[in-house]
Amino acid sequence: MSYDDLGLDYPDVETAWRAVAQAAQNLKHVFAARGHDPRDYAIEVEDDTGEVVFRLPFSEHLRSSLSQSHATYKLVGSHLGWLIYRDDEFVAGFAQRLPAELLVWKMVETRCAEHKASQVLVEDELVCEKHLCRCFKEAPSGTLLS
Repeated sequence: MSYDDLGLDYPDVETAWRAVAQAAQNLKHVFAARGHDPRDYAIEVEDDTGEVVFRLPFSEHLRSSLSQSHATYKLVGSHLGWLIYRDDEFVAGFAQRLPAELLVWKMVETRCAEHKASQVLVEDELVCEKHLCRCFKEAPSGTLLS
């Protein structure tokens, strides 16, 4: 584990997410050069109080650049906060629903730019919603989303 004592400041979570995704792209080569599998690592972003705002596992970032044609994002919320999972792997946690949704839709947009389908499941104490991205309609027939 490595900790950046200086850190960088970003105006919002979306901007921080883009910066972290770019850093992950650059850092995967550093890990590979040292003989480490980057999928064993993650980048965590904290707010000014030291609370983790989101976590980007390298496996998440690398998976989106592989040939996987579909993904399932799940937002699970309660009065305690909102957790984000991609294909059952933890990605991030937020105190409120809106920033969690914004991050998920940013990840979905990135996949759509590569013509990869996603579904988003939103669950809280009262409801379960299912949303399909525009690429889902374009996915080859027989594509299963769990």
